[in-house]
Amino acid sequence: MVSVSLLLSFTGPAGAQVPAPASPASPLDNYAEAASTTIIAEQACPGVQVRAGQLTTLRLAARVNAGQEVVLEEKLRSRAVQVRQQLAAVGREAWCAGALAAFGPQGTVVKGILATGAPIR
Repeated sequence: MVSVSLLLSFTGPAGAQVPAPASPASPLDNYAEAASTTIIAEQACPGVQVRAGQLTTLRLAARVNAGQEVVLEEKLRSRAVQVRQQLAAVGREAWCAGALAAFGPQGTVVKGILATGAPIR
């Protein structure tokens, strides 16, 4: 799996971008980044919904086991803080466009976790 941090960049009026990590991201890091970004997108972006089944598939691909739950929780909390800071810095419109570009139907990071306008099951 390609690191979400390396692919995901949100550019807007401020020209903000997600910094590339110093070392390759782990599957847990990738999942935490995707989950945090998409869940916050559902909350912040009008008409955007998370396709829970797609997010679950991503979690299964990350092979999260019971012993990793505490580490994953911390990664999710930490990444959510970073995502909210990006959202505030770039602005909702630009940030939402970036999130949809990365995780929407034509996603450059993971396709189909976010959907717009269609009923989600």
